[in-house]
Parts: sequence; C-alpha cells; structure tokens
Amino acid sequence: MSSLALMRWLEGTPERYDAGMRALTFGRVRRLHEAVANAAVRAPGDAVLEIGCGTGSVTALLLARGARVTAFDHAPEMLEQARARFATGATVDWVERTASEIDALPRAAFQSVVLSLCLSDMSRSERAFVLREAALRLAPGGRVVAADEVRPRGPLRRVLQRLWRIPQAALAWLLVGAVSSPIPDLIGELEAAGLAVRESDEWLFGTLALAVAEKSE
Repeated sequence: MSSLALMRWLEGTPERYDAGMRALTFGRVRRLHEAVANAAVRAPGDAVLEIGCGTGSVTALLLARGARVTAFDHAPEMLEQARARFATGATVDWVERTASEIDALPRAAFQSVVLSLCLSDMSRSERAFVLREAALRLAPGGRVVAADEVRPRGPLRRVLQRLWRIPQAALAWLLVGAVSSPIPDLIGELEAAGLAVRESDEWLFGTLALAVAEKSE
C-alpha cells in the first residue's frame, strides 16, 4: 500500500516497526500473519522460505508451528532485530538478500514460499520474476502463500481506498521519496507465474488479501 511504502522508513527505526505495521493496517496485520503461517505450515519440519521477514513477526509464527525457516530481508537492521527475538538454536537461516536474489537458492527445496506485505513494494516485472522463481523453489505439492495490499473489487471500495491513501501517499513520499501501489490482480499474477490459486481471503474491505497457490498441473 502507499502506507506500506512507509516500511522503508520504519526499517530505519526497527524498534517501531511492529507498532507501525499495526497502525498502518488498522490492526489487521496480526490476523493476516496468523493466516499466512497457518497456510504455510502443514506439518512439523516443513521447510519454508520467507521473503521479506522484517523483524520476524511471521517467522515466530512459522517456528511455533514447527517449520524450518529460511528468512530473507535486505535490511541488516531488521535482520539483527529478528535474530534477537529468538533463542539460540532456533531453526532459522537468516539471509541478507533482496527478493530478486531468490534464484540463488536451490530448486524444489521448500514446502512453502511466503511473501507477506512485500510484493506491493515491487514493480510488476519484479513481482513476475520473484513469483516465477518462487514456483521453481517449491518441492512437489508445495505452495506459495502471498499476502498484500490489493486493489479492491467494486467502484465504491476503490474510491474509498484512494481517499484514505491520499495522506498516506503524501507522507510516504516525504519520508522515503517513493509510493508503492496496491496489486491490481494478485490472483492473475500468481496464475501467470504457473501457479493455481487454491484458497483466498480478504480483509479491510477487500484491500488486504491472502492467496495460497500451488504449481499448476
């Protein structure tokens, strides 16, 4: 969301990151994170690749469900705070990389690839690349779990979304010089990457969405 562009600023002050995300998503972020973790981990020991782990909020939920996590983030400050959340011996491999470096990982190595509130910060071409590569990282029967801000269905909802994004967009531009955009068609982009959407849900009048997708047969 335009408000999610503020994550770049919040990353510079990671102690405020989680509180900021709660505010920017009107308190829905915890519910979204729970849904992501529930969808990503189907059995203890599942290998999960998490793109854009931030301070480790989703990582903690994945670990609580028994996952072995490879957690990507491009910001060293965020990774430092994420590491500090967990006791020594937690089954997490912390990796300082951008999402576009996903192709350095082995193929067919993960039961799930998680992308939570990071796709809307990419261009359409970047999303297409990352989603295609995410599909290649899936083991047989694996799934991509994507959660982000999307363009809602229906003209009234879209008008309301534009109205509440105006001050957020202005602040994001002043703070970080960039404004991210809602994803116009998350399901369509997943399908274009060779994935079949099996489950979906939405919150906040259709502006936050979760999609669970598997490789198409």
